[in-house]
Amino acid sequence: MTSIQWADLPKELLEMIGKRLDSRMDTLRFRAVCTSWTSSVSLPSSDQEIPPLIPNIPGPISYAPLFFQTTICRMDHVRKDPSSSSSSKSWLVKVGESNYGKLKLFNPLTNQEIKNSPMALNLLEFKFVELSKAFSLKSPRVYSVDGINKAVLFRVSANSSDENEFGILAIFHEVELAYWKNGAESWIILGGDENVQYDDITVCNERVYVVDRCGTVSWISPVLNVTQYYPSLYCFGGQKDLVECCGDLYVVDRYLEGERRRWVGIDGSDDQILPNEGFTPTHAPKAIDFRVYKMDEDWGKWIEVKSLDDKVFVLGMDCSFSVSCKEFNGVKGNCIYYMDGDDYAGSGLGGGSIHVFQLQDRSIHKLAVIPEFSEIFWPQSKVSSV
Repeated sequence: MTSIQWADLPKELLEMIGKRLDSRMDTLRFRAVCTSWTSSVSLPSSDQEIPPLIPNIPGPISYAPLFFQTTICRMDHVRKDPSSSSSSKSWLVKVGESNYGKLKLFNPLTNQEIKNSPMALNLLEFKFVELSKAFSLKSPRVYSVDGINKAVLFRVSANSSDENEFGILAIFHEVELAYWKNGAESWIILGGDENVQYDDITVCNERVYVVDRCGTVSWISPVLNVTQYYPSLYCFGGQKDLVECCGDLYVVDRYLEGERRRWVGIDGSDDQILPNEGFTPTHAPKAIDFRVYKMDEDWGKWIEVKSLDDKVFVLGMDCSFSVSCKEFNGVKGNCIYYMDGDDYAGSGLGGGSIHVFQLQDRSIHKLAVIPEFSEIFWPQSKVSSV
C-alpha cells in the first residue's frame, strides 16, 4: 500500500478539518504543518483584532505605539506511543505570531523568545491549551514603552451589534487610566480624581477591574464609568496586582524595600512625563514580602489568603494569571512567580531574573537557586528533555 504524505491530503478534507478546529491557536498550529495546510485554511477573523498602530498615547510621548497580542498557554508534549507508561510533560509558554503566521514561543515572565523551542522539533508532538491573553503597547522599534503598565481589550457596550465597537484600556505613567476606541483619533482619560494612582488592570468574568495603590478595586462599566466595586483593602504594600483564579478576583499586595520610582523630566521636574529618552527612574525597589487577599462575597469584605494550595500566581509585566500545578507534572504550587523593576530595566533577561515567593515559609529566592520550581518553564538550555 502506498503511504499518503500529510502534505498530499485533499484540500476538501483539510478544509473540513479546519472548520472543526476549536481555537485560533489550533488553527495556527494546523497552518504551521506545511505549505499546503497553510493555504487550505485561513486564519479566523476575530472581533479582538485591532490595527497594529495606535494613536499617540496621552502625555508628551510623541509617537504612535504598536499593539501586540500574545497568548499564555500550557504546552503539552504528546506522547508518540499512547501505551507508554511514562508521564507526559507540560510547560508554561507565551505564544505569538510572526509576520508569516508562524508560532513563536516566549518565556511568559521575561518575554524572551525561546530560541531552542520545540518548533525546531516536530510541531505535531505538541498541543497548546489557552490559559490567558496578554496585551502590550510598544514603540515603533518594538521596545516596551516606559510607563505603560498594562493594557486590556474592552467592549464599550455588550449589547452592541457592531463587531468593531471595542477598544483598549491601559494604565499610563503608572497612574492614569485611559481608553482608546477602535477607529478613534485620540485617547480618553478616565476617572476624575487626580490623586488616584492605578497599579493594575485585568479582566475577570468578562468584567474589567482596576486597582489603585491604596487597594481600592473598581470596575469599568460598559459606558466607561469607573465604579468602586469592593470596599478598600487599606493594605500597606507599595504595589498591587490583580489575579483571576478559578473565577475569583485576588489582590496581591507587594511590599517593597523602598518607595516606588517616580517619573522625572529632563529638567528634574516631577510634572513632566517623558518617553524613554527623558525618563529617569529614581528608584526601582525590590519586593521583600507579599500578601494575598480574596473577597468574601457572603460578608462583603476582603480576607487574607494564607495558602494558594496547588495554585501558582504569575505576575507578569503585561499579564498576571494563575495556573494549577496539577496541570504541570512535577511543578510545586503555593507560590508566586514575579520579577522586580530592576530586572525589567536590565538586559539579558533569563531564568535568573525570575523570583519565587513561597507562601508556606514566606521566603523569596531567585529561580536559578531553586531548580525544582523551574520545571514549569521550558528548559532554555536543554532540547533533549522531551
